[in-house]
Amino acid sequence: MTGNRWSMGIAVVALLMITGCSGKHLTVRDDNTLSLDGCYPLPNCVSSTTWILYNRTSSFELAIPGKEAWPRIQAVVANIPRTQIVEENEVYIHAKCKSLVFRFVDNLELLLNPDENIVFVRSSSTIALFDFGVNRRRIYKLRKQLEKLKLIKQ
Repeated sequence: MTGNRWSMGIAVVALLMITGCSGKHLTVRDDNTLSLDGCYPLPNCVSSTTWILYNRTSSFELAIPGKEAWPRIQAVVANIPRTQIVEENEVYIHAKCKSLVFRFVDNLELLLNPDENIVFVRSSSTIALFDFGVNRRRIYKLRKQLEKLKLIKQ
């Protein structure tokens, strides 16, 4: 009996590792607004919408109106080394970022909330259980670059 529980637990963790962190995490709420999902309680994700403290980061507060900032933010994301934007529109960016050495792929997502003048962010590994802080550093570097361009507040 305990062996079956152990096997089931391993299967659930494996499923979360494989599917829970891959792809986009954009959700349409009941009121037709968009939101980014938070993170599973695994150390391979950083999000401004998660309730898990060690996965949490701050959203980006825009310094200029969203309509002016968004195209410039899209350009900054497109110029991150080894990054390819796979989906983008007037409020959402989903990009795939490859690591330098092993070519692991991570997801980077940004969602503009024009009413609040905020950009929600999420960066997560697709298959790795541990990311050694890569996703947090990616968001930090993006934040610093956008602050330098005076697109977001410090």
